[in-house]
Amino acid sequence: MVNAQNVLVGAPDQKTTGAILSAVLETELPTSPLETPDPAFQSSGYISESGLTATPERSTSSIKDWSGAIIRQLLEEFNGTLAWEHLETNKQSLATYFGDDNVTVASATAETGEQMTAVLGAFELPRKSWLFRIKDGKKRVLIKVPDGQVTEQGEVSFIKTGAILWPVTLTTYPDSEGNNIYIITDDGEFAA
Repeated sequence: MVNAQNVLVGAPDQKTTGAILSAVLETELPTSPLETPDPAFQSSGYISESGLTATPERSTSSIKDWSGAIIRQLLEEFNGTLAWEHLETNKQSLATYFGDDNVTVASATAETGEQMTAVLGAFELPRKSWLFRIKDGKKRVLIKVPDGQVTEQGEVSFIKTGAILWPVTLTTYPDSEGNNIYIITDDGEFAA
């Protein structure tokens, strides 16, 4: 039976923080979309209108019988990635793009405003725990990544006619249960 109430949109759930949050690896993750995350989770601010894209990738190999017919597929590799573009240029969005240890902030002085310095180089970015918060009216979606690492930094354009975007791709790694990504929904309809 079809039900239009089960059609969800992917709007960000950002009451007081952004919809994408990260914290040091192994920070306790919420179990429900309605649960308040651990304060260690830091928001990276606004995300571009392109939103969030989750991409599961599987590669398999075939087992064939004597006649050459495929009789089974074996999973060789799985990779789950999430991608987005930071719309806001702040310490946390730059730390996501450049790496936490590669962004420094100098407080404002009598001669200068607050200054951020970010560096690019041949170094790995940190592995962290991630939360992605989505809403549709009373309905909520929580995407949890217990262990994820930014492995791709997209091209950044500095143009007069548009915002500076900081595009990233997050590679996910399996947790102790063997899972890379958790997607939890709440329909917003509470029992009486």
